[in-house]
Amino acid sequence: MHHQTAKSLIEKGLHQKEGMWADIGAGTGVFTEVLRDLLDEGSVYAVDKSPHALWRLPQMEQPKLVIEDANFTRPMNLPMFDGIIMANALHYTNEPIEILQNILKHLKKRGRFILVEYELSKPQPPWIPFPITFEAFCKISSKVGLSFPKKIKEVPSQYGAQNIYSVWCEKL
Repeated sequence: MHHQTAKSLIEKGLHQKEGMWADIGAGTGVFTEVLRDLLDEGSVYAVDKSPHALWRLPQMEQPKLVIEDANFTRPMNLPMFDGIIMANALHYTNEPIEILQNILKHLKKRGRFILVEYELSKPQPPWIPFPITFEAFCKISSKVGLSFPKKIKEVPSQYGAQNIYSVWCEKL
C-alpha cells in the first residue's frame, strides 16, 4: 500500500499529534511510518511476531520508534498506549473478540483504536482467512469495550475488487 493511501485511511482517526501509539501486527511497517509522519512527538511501537522487516525503518528523534517482537494472539508485555492501530491483521484470527480483548488491555481509557480491514465476507486463504466486514466489527465493538465505530474512509484494494475500510473507536 502506498504511503498516501495508508495515511488517508488513518489520519482522521488520530485525536492528538503526540503520545504513545502502537501498530499491532505491523508487518513491513507501512502504518508505522504513517503514524510517525502524523505524530509530532511521542513514541510509536511497531509490534509484530516477525519484526525483521521493521529494522529497516529509520530512527528519528521524534517520534521515537520502538520495535517489539510480540504475537497479538498471546499475552504481550507492552505499556499502556494513547492509541492503537491494527491494520490488515485481525483477519488472521478466527477469535476476533479474544484477540481484541488481549490487545485492548494496552489501551488507555478514552484511547483511540483504529482498525483497517478488507470489506470481504468470503475468506480468501491464505491472505484473508477470517475476514471481518465493517458490519461484523460494529457488532463486536461493544463486546470488547469500544464505542460504536466511526468510519474514516474506504478505498479500493490494489489486490482485487474488494475495498479496504478504516474506522476509529474509543475505549470506554
